[in-house]
Amino acid sequence: MAKELQMDKQVKVNLRSQEPYALGLALLAAGIYWWLQGHGPGLGEAWLFGLAFGFVLQRSRFCFVAAFRDPIITGNTSLSRAVVIALAAATPGMALVTWRGVTLADVHPAGWHTLAGGLLFGVGMVLAGGCASGNLMRVGEGHLLQWLVLGAFIGGSLWGARDFGWWQQVSISRSPTLFLPKVLGWGPALVIQLLALGLIYLGLRHLENRSFPDFTPARRPRQPFHLRRLWTRPWPYWTGGLALAVLDVALIWRGGQPWGITTAFSYWGAWLWEAFTGAPPGWYYYSLPAHSRALSLGFLAEPRTILDLGIIGGAFLAALAASEFRFHWPRRWPLVPAALVGGLLMGYGARIAMGCNIGALFNGIASFSLHGWLFGLGLAGGAYLGSKLLLRFLV
Repeated sequence: MAKELQMDKQVKVNLRSQEPYALGLALLAAGIYWWLQGHGPGLGEAWLFGLAFGFVLQRSRFCFVAAFRDPIITGNTSLSRAVVIALAAATPGMALVTWRGVTLADVHPAGWHTLAGGLLFGVGMVLAGGCASGNLMRVGEGHLLQWLVLGAFIGGSLWGARDFGWWQQVSISRSPTLFLPKVLGWGPALVIQLLALGLIYLGLRHLENRSFPDFTPARRPRQPFHLRRLWTRPWPYWTGGLALAVLDVALIWRGGQPWGITTAFSYWGAWLWEAFTGAPPGWYYYSLPAHSRALSLGFLAEPRTILDLGIIGGAFLAALAASEFRFHWPRRWPLVPAALVGGLLMGYGARIAMGCNIGALFNGIASFSLHGWLFGLGLAGGAYLGSKLLLRFLV
């Protein structure tokens, strides 16, 4: 009886509206914005974009891990197709931004370091249960395991930064940087990229039809639109994908710096290193002008850091608005060491590939860079290996 009363009490707690807390958090976020506006150029805007990314990720449950893992394990491709839709929307947006004179920053050399980085990242994200964007979103939702993964992610980023000079020497400096419009012209590059994405979408649809031959989607009656549904109801995956694409293009349009996540992790690792050793790491990666300048700014004055913190805050805000926030303990303790290994692999893979599921995959492909497609190939292979390990040892 006592156990039943405790369960009833827990249900009542879960049903209690958290919207007043969301309103308070929104006011706090507005105050942080005004404070940041006076402490450095672009910081307030980075905070607002981070909040928007985090909110969209949480409401749509837009997860790159599931997009690569689910077709392998279950044959479900709904999230995978949403990623393709988002890429198809971001591609002409990136072309428009370039036409307006903004240089796309996520065009990098494509070599075997890209493939290796994607492979490591793919294995890691499946084991960890979250990619770079998904990790920050779940941290904001209260998943305690993902806080541990974030720590491992930072450690892996620091490890990759230490080895970056070696990768630069043996692969990065020897690999071509292929920007498809420069090679093919804008018209053919745009047509070929959209055609490739369309073929991938059709292939994913075919895979799902084969996996679920008798499935018929239920018809849902049309309901009148209410503004409150935007924060109390889940969004369709494709809606989240389109919103992320629009935000990404808008961010580049405003500041020229695309949405990225894991570069900031390498800075967090360097600041922790300095805090414990008394001196910044003297490695080649941190001697590069952009990274040296970022480290000199400090934690609360570095725009990428503010953007990442905004993602956590936006996911927290969305979870409260939907009355979904609670602390989540790991479901099974054997998942903890696997998740930590996954975080290390993601951090290292993202550094040597110069990007994660956002910077290398999403922005790389949308920016017409060959390295984005190559990273995606490695990511798919890594997700396959990670899924097999998950099924064999952890499920």
